[in-house]
Amino acid sequence: MEIRQLQTFIAIKNAGSFAQAAEHLGYTQPSLTAHIQSLERELNVKLFDRLGHRIRLTREGEDFTTYAEQILKLVDEATDTMYKKASCGKIIVGASETFSVVRLPSLLKEFREKHPSVDIELKFGDIGKFYTDLKNNLIDISIILTDKVPYPNLSTEILCPEPMSIISSVDHSLAKQVAIDISDFSSVDFIITQEGCAYRTFIESLLKNNDIKPRSFMKVKNIEAIKQFVISGLGLAILPKVYIEKEVTDNLLTELPWNGPDFGMYTQLVYHKDKWLSPVMISFLELIRSKFTDND
Repeated sequence: MEIRQLQTFIAIKNAGSFAQAAEHLGYTQPSLTAHIQSLERELNVKLFDRLGHRIRLTREGEDFTTYAEQILKLVDEATDTMYKKASCGKIIVGASETFSVVRLPSLLKEFREKHPSVDIELKFGDIGKFYTDLKNNLIDISIILTDKVPYPNLSTEILCPEPMSIISSVDHSLAKQVAIDISDFSSVDFIITQEGCAYRTFIESLLKNNDIKPRSFMKVKNIEAIKQFVISGLGLAILPKVYIEKEVTDNLLTELPWNGPDFGMYTQLVYHKDKWLSPVMISFLELIRSKFTDND
């Protein structure tokens, strides 16, 4: 039994003729006849009597009308409910700490103005966690800071290059140098982010490949805390440039003149390639893309 068969049945019953029902539904009359014949075979009853040039419901057709109308009403209710949910609904976003602090507030404010009924849940972490969460459908969209690495089953879009800065306190010995390279790290203290952070992995590989061992490492999960520790003179750190610009301008931090290889970090938009994107998710993605396009 198909929805279109029920719609055809009710349309003929209301119009009183196949011809008028065909015109109303936009079908040919033979198509309507085929719908009804197929439905009658499935139900094993006759739904209409042809009395001359007029048609009338059989008693079985009258009995079936109640069921057909109830089914179509439920279909309309289900469609309306799902449409409202798709237009409102919920988005679960996984975001890196840098993006969450620097760029996400203004973006969410604009999105909220356009979609005030959408629930938004934010989750923070690194690409390893987000990769697992996207595969298991625990988050809808992820915004990450990492290098150009292909991830199986994920659609990845580069939003922008993300320049990195090596920072120190303003009175650090390296702050007076014209240029620094990897060899200058052999006698310094480093403040690094949590495991799984792409730029932590980069600097660790760089140190290892050049057989350089800093004096010490301090591992700190929160990048705001990292900035404060660097300001206090506890060591060097590597953070996204966009995150430390204000402190550099205010002369609280010094951006060291790095002469080494480029970090190759990018802010990227990621979601599962097979995931159904609801209207609000599409709107959210389009807003993110437009913001970075506008900044190009």
